[in-house]
Amino acid sequence: MIGFNVMNSSTVAGSIVWNDKRNGMFQQILVMPFTKIQYIFSNLVTIMLMGLTSASLILIIGLPTILGSAHPTLWSIPYALYAIIIGAIFFGSFTIIISTRLKSSEGFNVISNGIFLFFAFASSTFYPAEGLSEPLRTVFYINPLTYIVDITRAGVYAQVSDFVNLEVIIITVLALIAFSVASVSMLRIKV
Repeated sequence: MIGFNVMNSSTVAGSIVWNDKRNGMFQQILVMPFTKIQYIFSNLVTIMLMGLTSASLILIIGLPTILGSAHPTLWSIPYALYAIIIGAIFFGSFTIIISTRLKSSEGFNVISNGIFLFFAFASSTFYPAEGLSEPLRTVFYINPLTYIVDITRAGVYAQVSDFVNLEVIIITVLALIAFSVASVSMLRIKV
């Protein structure tokens, strides 16, 4: 649920960009001594804080459920935190890309909600990838949310392995690519 919530709250980044463009706030922000890249960073920091806060609430509320089986360690907790932060960067960048490309808020909402539904149900969010038939398992590992959820789960349950470390590398590369594309998209916006 933590990974799913990080993904879901990341739609705020795209909504912020969309609303700022539509209401003229984006132009007003750029009149001040801020660059478009600083604007992106501020949106992503907002998403990271929202993700960390919601993850904390989910852990506190879910504590009675995981109390006997979760054994996080000082070595595994950073994995869960990293997954939340990198997930916010990836999905926040993803929604920024969508918001810079579309002309209507309805189009933004339909596309982001539709894609996020695919991300949610074709990932290991609700059921693990192990034991699935091969075509579906491949779809799971194409999905970035699978890596975020697996890394978070490994951090909470102290089940860090070499495969989890590989997932960290993969999602980091994907987040850097998404952030780069979002930055280029923002730089191309005409004010």
